[in-house]
This record gives sequence, structure tokens and C-alpha cells, in this order.
Amino acid sequence: MKFIKSIIKNGFKLSAPYEVDNIPVYHVPEEEGVLGRAQLNGCVTVNEDVTNIEQEREIISHEKVHVDQMRRGDLDYDGKNVIWKGKKYSTKYSKNSPWEKEAYSKEIKMKK
Repeated sequence: MKFIKSIIKNGFKLSAPYEVDNIPVYHVPEEEGVLGRAQLNGCVTVNEDVTNIEQEREIISHEKVHVDQMRRGDLDYDGKNVIWKGKKYSTKYSKNSPWEKEAYSKEIKMKK
């Protein structure tokens, strides 16, 4: 009883022994050359034509990095520009852009 009173009085916080990932993933029709996107609403979309499960997992892990970048406030889109840490960039895709470099370095590479 003393233990229960201590919990009620002092409270305590439990942490799960695992990471919870609740980012929704949707398979959608996509334009030629686009495999996946991180959406401003926090979900990930994957081109419905992707059928290789390893490739799909790699795409999802890459796009989840972009979702994290948006949650941190580092990455944003305004329809005409990509905004990275307050600076505007062209929406033209480049592996060398800072947000892509981070995503490629953190994505989970699947065995080919």
C-alpha cells in the first residue's frame, strides 16, 4: 500500500522498450521517376508501381528522414520552393541538396 501511495503522490513515467513508428504510408499513382514523397501532413507516399519489397522499404526509410526533417522544422515546401533551414531552394531534385544528403545517409539500405 505504501508503494501505491508513493506512485500516486510522486507519479512516475514509463517508457516503451521499443520505438513506436506511426507514420502512415500510402501507395499512390505517381509521375514518372518519382518513387516516394514525404508529405507535409507527416505521411509517406510510395509509387504504386514499386513492387520490390526491399526497394519499397528503402524508399520508406528515406522518406521518413524527410518527415523527421519537417517535424524538426528544418524542411518545408511552399509549392514553388523547398525551404531548408530558412533558405529557399529550387524544387528541382538533386542528391546533393542538404536535405537529400541527410536522407541518403540515414536511410536503411536493403540487400540487393
